[in-house]
Amino acid sequence: MEQLQARANSPPLRILMLLTDAYGPLGAWHAGGGYGGIAKFNQDFLKGLDAHRLVERVHAIPRIGSPLADERLPESIVYDRTAVNSKFKFLGSIWNHTWRTDRVNLVVCGHLHLLSAAWLFARTHRVRLALIVHGIEAWKPTRHRIANHMVPKVDSVISVSRLSADRVASWSGLEKDRVFVLPNCVDLARFIPGQPDPSLAKRYGLQSSSVIMTVGRFESEGLSKGFDEVIMAMPRLLARVPRLKYVIVGEGPGRARLETLAKAAGVFEHVVFTGRVPESKKVAHYQLADAYVMPSMGEGFGITLIEAAACGLPVIGSSLDGSQEALLGGRLGRLVDPRDSQALFQAIIEVLASPVRERNPLIAEFSEQRFQERLGHWLEEQSHAIASRGRRAHGSLSFRHLASGRKGL
Repeated sequence: MEQLQARANSPPLRILMLLTDAYGPLGAWHAGGGYGGIAKFNQDFLKGLDAHRLVERVHAIPRIGSPLADERLPESIVYDRTAVNSKFKFLGSIWNHTWRTDRVNLVVCGHLHLLSAAWLFARTHRVRLALIVHGIEAWKPTRHRIANHMVPKVDSVISVSRLSADRVASWSGLEKDRVFVLPNCVDLARFIPGQPDPSLAKRYGLQSSSVIMTVGRFESEGLSKGFDEVIMAMPRLLARVPRLKYVIVGEGPGRARLETLAKAAGVFEHVVFTGRVPESKKVAHYQLADAYVMPSMGEGFGITLIEAAACGLPVIGSSLDGSQEALLGGRLGRLVDPRDSQALFQAIIEVLASPVRERNPLIAEFSEQRFQERLGHWLEEQSHAIASRGRRAHGSLSFRHLASGRKGL
């Protein structure tokens, strides 16, 4: 009863969020921000903060992006673009919150590389600090030694998957009971099954073709998404499915290397590089495919897997990374070992033999509503912890001690 009363009296949350990026011009994937799974997570996170009754205000400061603004932001969110692409301005924007009358009581650090700045502010102002971790960037110590040292000192960690939580805990010494798992989500009203757009299919030369697809940014080493593995499987696949095309949606520094790989494998004419596409055209691109294939080795979760599943595609993901959580251990799609070329080949052949464009009802586990429910539980925990901390401080410290700063909280 006392705990329930304490939660009922939990204070409103005034949040400072430091993040890499979230929003971009016209919702496009662009080099300056708003591109990729982390940006999408940040958008959903900010939307969830805005929707929760305990959140009074959120001041979000992106590290990179465009100073232009054309999207409608959630009502309680202040998205401060004045510091984008400048480390000096970024630090200055953070420090400006020192003199606000409505003081911050929770700092959310959206990326491990920003933890030093977030920790310094939280420590100086004696407020609660949370860190969000995603995927491979947190699986081992970063080049930022100070940030590495601070990980086990944060009050709470949000991870998009249990896998990422376990990996960051294994090298940092972070206590696992401080971790809250908050998977990515998908807008089920927008990502829906549908017939291929004939004009789009014609643009890419996909008429009468069977199509497998991967969506994502390709890095120079090409090891994360599994593009290499699918390209190398194409000669055998074409022997069984002659009109097969592999469509790669996205861009990145690894494109030239992948094109060279496709030429060397003799399948370049069957591999389509679309480049970046606007977010508004993403669903139409999924609807071109007969199957979604991403045998990755570095996904913290794999948001494109659930987007494709929401569009009714049979999905093949990896058994070695966070994809297994996105696919609910194989209940939402097939899991293969990316290192097993025969298993990958067989899985693709089988899904192409019986393509089904029906949404699996289990995709509801990753709806925006479920995301906001999970986030709401975490916010209530943070508010309760802040209230408990305040009561302890009030009972043990005099005003003189608090004002002089001679004791910490």
